[in-house]
Amino acid sequence: QEPGQVASMAAAPVVFAGTSWGHVATGTPGSLARIKPEDLAAIHRTYFRPDNAVLVLTGDITTEQGFALAEKAFGDWARPATPLPVAPKVDPTAKPRTLAIDVPGTGQAAVTVVKAAIPRSDPDYYPGIVANTVLGGGYSARLNEEIRVKRGLSYGASSRLTANGPTGSFRASAQTKNESAPQVLELIDAEMSKLAATPAGADELKARKSVLVGSYGRNLATTGGLADILGDLALYGVPLDEITRYTAKVEAVDAGQVQAFAGRVLSPQNASVIIAGDAKTFADGLKAKRPDLEVIPVSDLDLDAPTLRKAGK
Repeated sequence: QEPGQVASMAAAPVVFAGTSWGHVATGTPGSLARIKPEDLAAIHRTYFRPDNAVLVLTGDITTEQGFALAEKAFGDWARPATPLPVAPKVDPTAKPRTLAIDVPGTGQAAVTVVKAAIPRSDPDYYPGIVANTVLGGGYSARLNEEIRVKRGLSYGASSRLTANGPTGSFRASAQTKNESAPQVLELIDAEMSKLAATPAGADELKARKSVLVGSYGRNLATTGGLADILGDLALYGVPLDEITRYTAKVEAVDAGQVQAFAGRVLSPQNASVIIAGDAKTFADGLKAKRPDLEVIPVSDLDLDAPTLRKAGK
C-alpha cells in the first residue's frame, strides 16, 4: 500500500532482470518462504571464504595488535580449492521498460527513473558522483529545485548513483499527487537531458562539490565511517591511499567532465520508468507520451518474477 516502497522494490527486477541481482535484496514473502537450510549452507560455502573477505580494524590499535587479533580469530580459516563464481553480466542494450504499478486508492504516486550505471572501477567515477550531486544529491540540487521548490509537486526529489563491483545503478525519484505523476516524470527526464546538454555553472559546481567533500570529511571523523570507506576501497580493488586523494579528485572535476558523464550514463532515453500509484488518474496521460506503457495491477504483481507479473497474468 506504500507506492514508494512498491516502486523501490520493483527497481532491481527491472534493471537487472535475468541476473542474480534482479530481485528484492531483502526478500519477499514468496522468496523467504522458499529458503531452506541447505540453501543457506550452499550460499555460505560459496561466498563466505577468506579470499572473498575484507577485515578492517580502526581505532586506537597498532598494526601488530591488529594482525594478532586477526590471526587469533581467523588464522585457521582455510581457502577452498574451488574458485569463486564469476559475476553475472548486465546487458547494456536491454530494452528499457515503462511500468505503472496500479495501487488503487493510494494517496500519492511514486515516480522512479532507473538504469544500470558504472562500476566503482570506472575512470569517470569522480565526474559521475559530482554529476549526480548536481542533479539530485541534496535539497539545492536541480531535481529538488525544479520539482519541489519551484512547483511544489513533491516534498522531495533526488537521485542516487551507486557504483559497485562489476556494475552499478542510477535512480532518480520523487513522490507526488497521482495526477501530476506524468509531469514529474517529464521534469526528471528534462533535468537529466539538460545536464548533458548544458555545462554546469562554476558556482553550482563549487556548491555541489562542497556537499560531497563535507560529507566525506564527516565520515572520516568517526571510526565507523573510516572503516566503511576503507572496506569499500578494498572490496572494489581501489588502492587504499585513495582515501587521501578523494577531496582533490572531486575538486578537479570540471563542467565538461560532468556534461560528458551525463551524456554517456545519465541519458533518460535508455532508462526504465516505474510509477506506482492509483493508475486510473495518470495512466492515460502517460500512455500518450509512453506508448510502451505496461500497467500491472498490484494484485498481479510478482516481485520474484523477471516480468513482475504473476504466472498467467
